[in-house]
Amino acid sequence: MLRQSVRGLILDQDDSVLLVRFEWPGGPDGGFWANPGGGIEPGESRLDALRRELAEEVGLDVPALGEEVWTKTAYFPMADWDGQVDHVHLLRVSRFEPCPGLSAEALAAEHVHEVRWWSLEELAHSTATFSPRALPSLLAELLTGGVPASPLVLEGF
Repeated sequence: MLRQSVRGLILDQDDSVLLVRFEWPGGPDGGFWANPGGGIEPGESRLDALRRELAEEVGLDVPALGEEVWTKTAYFPMADWDGQVDHVHLLRVSRFEPCPGLSAEALAAEHVHEVRWWSLEELAHSTATFSPRALPSLLAELLTGGVPASPLVLEGF
């Protein structure tokens, strides 16, 4: 069974993207950078889950659920799941200083170790690991081609 998750593709007025760095034992060296968000709890809507996750991880209040741009399915061992389906929604915001609602210790317990804005140029030239792996090219394609008529279906981590 796959866990359902919601993530925010948070872009500012300059098309920089806000990412969080996840790291845990057995994961990639140095962790990986991904869109903030997380699992949808039983009885929770995507919007409610995204509001909760973004308040915890980056300190952002989300007024509405943006368009879903990607749906990423990855299979990997989790306590009660065989993997996760991430529903990634576009959120346009004015740039802000991330201020997570959780303490550094609570974030670390959830494997979140850093939050920062990335420019398109930084993404393109970085040796960091991203999830989805093709994040730099996917974002460039989204910005030049616009929001797809239906979410792009992505497979893998």
